[in-house]
Parts: sequence; C-alpha cells; structure tokens
Amino acid sequence: MAVAGDKKRVVILGAGAAGLGVALELKKASAGTPALEVTLVDQRNYHHPLPFIWHVVSGSVEPGHISFPLHALLRRRSAEGPVKFRQSRVQSIDVEKKVVSTDAGKLKWDYLVVAMGSATNFFGMADVEENSLSFKSLKDAVDIHNRILDNYEAALLERNEERRRELLTFVVVGGGPTGIELAAAIQDFVRKALVRDYPSLMPQTRVLLVEAQDALLSGLGAKVSELAINRLRSRGIEVLLKTRISRAWSAGVQTADGQTIPTRTVIWVAGVKPVSVVESLPFEKAKGGRIVVNQYLEVPESPGVYVLGDCAYSLQENGSVPYPPTQQVAIRQGPACARNIVRAMRGQEQRPFRYKFKGQVIYMGRNLVVAQLGNRVFDGFAAALLRRVYYLWMFISYLGLPREFRRKLGAVCGWIPAYFYHRNTAHLE
Repeated sequence: MAVAGDKKRVVILGAGAAGLGVALELKKASAGTPALEVTLVDQRNYHHPLPFIWHVVSGSVEPGHISFPLHALLRRRSAEGPVKFRQSRVQSIDVEKKVVSTDAGKLKWDYLVVAMGSATNFFGMADVEENSLSFKSLKDAVDIHNRILDNYEAALLERNEERRRELLTFVVVGGGPTGIELAAAIQDFVRKALVRDYPSLMPQTRVLLVEAQDALLSGLGAKVSELAINRLRSRGIEVLLKTRISRAWSAGVQTADGQTIPTRTVIWVAGVKPVSVVESLPFEKAKGGRIVVNQYLEVPESPGVYVLGDCAYSLQENGSVPYPPTQQVAIRQGPACARNIVRAMRGQEQRPFRYKFKGQVIYMGRNLVVAQLGNRVFDGFAAALLRRVYYLWMFISYLGLPREFRRKLGAVCGWIPAYFYHRNTAHLE
C-alpha cells in the first residue's frame, strides 16, 4: 500500500488502444491517488485507431483525420492529474532492476504495462519480407495508397504487356478480417475511383486474396466464410484458398504448388508475432509468443507487470479459450488494467478482466457487409446499415465523445463523398 509522500511510478509501453486506455484511466484516477506518476512511451507522438486505417488506402479519409496527437489527448481539461508522454523507442526491459531502456534514456517503474502491439510474422521467409508491404500502421496505409497510384502511373508508360500486368496485380495474403477488408478497399479504390483516371488499364487490373487454409475467417464459422467468399468473388476479387506463398521476388510470388503470380505489390497480413523486446522477456509464453497473464492481466511470476493487447495470452472466463488479439478486446483491457493498478497500490483486491465477444462486422464493399452477432450470421442491407451506424458511433465516441472532435468531424465529412466513390486520388506525403 502506498504511503503518503511515496511516488509510485507507472510506465506504459505502447500508445495503442490498450496502452492509451491505461493512461487515460490512470489520469482520471490520479485525483484520488496523488502519489501516482505515470509515463506513457511510444515511438510515435500520435495515436490512430487501427480498424480505420484501411480507409486511407482507399482514399476515403485523410490520414490527419484519424491521427490523434498524444500530447493533446493527455492534457485534456476533464482529467485531473498529469500523464507524461515520452516519444522514444524501447530498446530493452530489465525485469529484475525494474528499468526500461529507451533511445532517450532509462525509466524506472513500480508498475509496468506492456502494450506494444505486434509485428508482422513472415514465418522466417526473408525473401517474402523483403518484397512485401505490411499493414500495421497509418504509415503502412499511406505507403499502400501511394504504391497503387505509382503503379498506375508506371503502367500508363509501360509498353511491355507482361510488366504492365505485374504493376496492375495486387495480392493480399491473409484471409482474416484485416485481409478481407483491405482487399475490398483496394478493389473499391481501383475499380470505382481510379477508373475515372485510368479507364484503359482496368481490363488488366487484378486484386487477389490468398489464404493458406481452406476457408476465410476460420474462427467465425463455415457460414460466415462461405458468405465472405461469395461476396468477394461477386465483386471481381480472386479468392485463392489452400494456397501458401513459398517464395517472393520483386516481380512476383510463387505458391507451394508451383503456381506463379506476376505482381509488383504483395501485402502480407497472414500473421503476427510479438515485437523483439517482448520476445526477449523472461516470462512464460504461449504458442505464438504471447505472454501468459492471469485473470487480472498481470504476469504471475512478476507481480506489478501487466501485459495487454496483442502481447497478452489471457484465458476467457471458461478457462479454455484465450481472448483474441483484437481491438475489441484491447480497448477494454486498458481501463480494466488501470483500475487494477490503483487497487494494487491501495492494497485492495484486484478484479478479473471479463469480456464477452459482441460480434464482427466485416466490410466487403459499399453495400456488401457480412455480420455475425452472437450465433446469428447475416448480410445484405441490414448488415450494411448496421455497420455504418456502428462504425460512425464507434469513431465519434472513440476515446470519449469530446476528444479531438474536429478531427473526427473531418473524417465523417470525408466519408460522405467517399460513399459515392469520390475518393482522394492524390499521392499522400
């Protein structure tokens, strides 16, 4: 229990949904806990909601409208106490000495929150890593948007038909929700927006979604997968199932069965792994490298160390299935973790983290959406309407209704013309 005059230092690594959630909740709690000193560390000085970054790829929203400056978020007037932000890159964590080393110096902690997200997993294929784009950040979304535009400009000047086809073929590897929405966004962008500028190139344009398993969205059931495959194919997206990429080079990829796909653009969303700093921590890890935590989101062998989001392996209430590493879970883990830290400081019993899966709404086109709510699966107009209402409310209320409202309003105003395929086709800097 904290004694008057003591300073309890909380260091939060990562300003994603989980880490920022911890910081904002501790900021509110600091009014009743004056001995609390909180430092949030991230290599970027802004936060962006990951479920919305594919809108940047399709030119539906400006990057600045979904990037929220961390200093502004942390100094909001409705909160009581200060949370310091340090923009730096984490280099190592010494668990025994309770010290985090960054490229801007060292930080000591009494409580540590590890919420550093994940890195793209290329499964040891160096050639694939070298010749693929990732899709884990706002910068990645900007890079993909620009790559598409650059390819079309180059294709206009390219006289060799084979090289032109390479430029106009876009391969997304990974059949989960991220891969599906990204492939659909690319198809929207090229077929509905760029068609006005490059009509002669449309017959040679291809968008492919490649999945190693025999179904898409394998965790959501056969009906969802079947609907997704049918809807994507109806839009002209080529869906290749039971297809593993074995090799990649600058002008194409090869599958395990020997098929060659000529392309200059491969986007890899087929798996994630912990970042190297998390991999090096001396804690028990589950399959995939996620750190095993207890029901309080705390590392059992190291009290005072909490792990959230993509880094954490936390079992659900039934004790048999882990929580998935999704935004839905991470955004709720942050406040729960913060409250447990305050309880631990006060010598009170911590409370278990509990969350019940609400469902999934997956975009496949302007009016093509597949939704799963509980055990019910549906698509069509009802699913599309549900998605619009849900995402509009989720974005406007994200991080609290008043926060960065001007930016949010700018994004919403951009979505209205984007619905009619009036997209940003300018190169983003």
